[in-house]
Amino acid sequence: MKARDASRVSALRSLAAALDNATAVPMPSRILPNENVEVPRKALSLEDVRAVLTREIAERRDAAFTLTAHGCFEEAAVVKAEIEVLQQYIE
Repeated sequence: MKARDASRVSALRSLAAALDNATAVPMPSRILPNENVEVPRKALSLEDVRAVLTREIAERRDAAFTLTAHGCFEEAAVVKAEIEVLQQYIE
C-alpha cells in the first residue's frame, strides 16, 4: 500500500467499514436522556466475515455490470480492480 494503489486502498477501506457495520448491534429501544449506554459489539465468526466479503464482491460485480452497460468503461475497470483485490481474501 506504500505505492498508493488506489483501487486496493479503496477496496480495503470499504471492506473494513462493512465489517465494522456487521459488528453493530441494535440500540435498546428505550434510552433515557443523559443515560450512558454501552452496547457490546457482536463478534464475527469466519462465516460472517466470508458472508460480508461475498456481499461486497457481489455489489461490485453488479456495479461493474451497470457501469459497463452505461458505457462507463473506465469506472467499470476501477470496480473490477477492486473485485480482484477482494477475491484474494476469500480464497
